[in-house]
Amino acid sequence: MILTVGNIKGGVGKSTLACNIAAALSLADSENSILLIDGDKQGSAATFEQARTETRGNAGFTCVRAQGSEVLNQVRSMRDKFDHIIIDAGGQDNPSLRAGLVASDKVLVPVAPRSFETWALEDMVSLINEAQITNERLEALAVINLAFPRGKDNSQTEEIIREDFPSLHMLNPPIVQRKAWSDAAGQGLCLLDPPRKDVKAIEEFLALLAGLGINQNNIKVIYNVSTKKTKTA
Repeated sequence: MILTVGNIKGGVGKSTLACNIAAALSLADSENSILLIDGDKQGSAATFEQARTETRGNAGFTCVRAQGSEVLNQVRSMRDKFDHIIIDAGGQDNPSLRAGLVASDKVLVPVAPRSFETWALEDMVSLINEAQITNERLEALAVINLAFPRGKDNSQTEEIIREDFPSLHMLNPPIVQRKAWSDAAGQGLCLLDPPRKDVKAIEEFLALLAGLGINQNNIKVIYNVSTKKTKTA
């Protein structure tokens, strides 16, 4: 799978999701080889990879930084060497995002449940539609990220997306903004790494992985949601 995580609106949690997806893929199957391409000028994914290597001794995936056409070149040269490639495309309408859309099988668009974010979706969907002219296999997915724990904002945002942007396939449930995400990232960990304390956050993340078509059987060996107990992978 080649997956771009992107949105022209910044601050919606793209890098956090991209890093966690890459780490989860490495945990799900030790035979997997994963490439995480950091196409964001801020370099958050590369920083996460360094922190994860320091914490665990091995990040479990390879991370490279690339901008613009370099993203496409990396995918073309590396796709036969890796089972999965995750692209953190950064914010704004930038060459890295456009390159990722052309190269990917899927694009995941995180959307925060706020008006400015939904307004920006029109331009993001236009970019996806443009990319699909040359990349017919590109599947467009969206998830409500940094969601509110209560209230109608999440469901209202989802309703707007379904009505106004039917080409985006919505993944459920929303990813609620929980402290577990920042706590894990600060240590170079993903939600599926020990100590795995926030069951609700893990359930939401596992549902996202399932929506992306990522094998759930091996991941549930790492964390058994039904019994709320951790197991050794």
